[in-house]
Amino acid sequence: MDGVGSGHPGQERSSAKSPRNDPSDAEIRQAVSAMERADGYREILEATERYEEIISSARMVELIDEHLRTPALDANRRGLLLLERQLSLDCRLRGATAAARLLSVRLIAGYALLADSPQQFAGVLGKFSQLAGEMNAQLVREALDTPGNAWPKTLLPLMQQFARDWPEYGALAAATRMAEAAKPAAPKNAAPSRGQDLTGHWRSTTISFERARDENLVLRADGTAETWTATASGRTPMTRGRWSSQGTSLRIDWEDGSQRSQPFTFHEGQLVFPNIANRRKFWERID
Repeated sequence: MDGVGSGHPGQERSSAKSPRNDPSDAEIRQAVSAMERADGYREILEATERYEEIISSARMVELIDEHLRTPALDANRRGLLLLERQLSLDCRLRGATAAARLLSVRLIAGYALLADSPQQFAGVLGKFSQLAGEMNAQLVREALDTPGNAWPKTLLPLMQQFARDWPEYGALAAATRMAEAAKPAAPKNAAPSRGQDLTGHWRSTTISFERARDENLVLRADGTAETWTATASGRTPMTRGRWSSQGTSLRIDWEDGSQRSQPFTFHEGQLVFPNIANRRKFWERID
């Protein structure tokens, strides 16, 4: 299919309701809360259709933009606000059905990054089974290639391949093929190139409409390490430890007695740790 879903893009825009420009902030919060509670494609579609006029309102975008200008806004909250903003724009330009599809694709992409195995990812896909027949590479690109997105560069082609595989092979086979295709993205035996150093502040951000995690890892030149996780509602206490590396293996001994010793590599400027099939995590240097 050339357009988003089964309809022509122009038809979807013409079917969109006129947005409300005057919803109260309380109404907007109610609509956002309903979207956050929605579990799976059917509930997302129902909530988007129910609150379409509020979600697509100019006031919702204005309110989000006000929050985006807040000083010291953390990455997790910014990611959530950008998702909400894009949902509002999609709803206004394309209508509730198309906006729900695009949001669902972004959620699926988030679950793909969080899953530890193809089986776990395939289990989540059951909530979105109604979307399988509408998935295509163009829909994936329209969902993920948006301003301000923080998706890993390697995710878009993997998700486009997944969109072709899911309707044809089913959830588990498509998830397995996606995991296999991801392997060349971070060669297991690749050694860090000259100039790539483990020391620094690394951040791994997972963006999902329903939840967001901003995991921080600081590796200092003196061998000390720190880690904490931030979410929209707060941050965990900092855990300290010591780190060392040998070849392509990174070991961290935390002060609580836990230990982490796993392979790593670098890919397109990002730290890949652990560099283990189906469990790879990509970290961005932020200092």
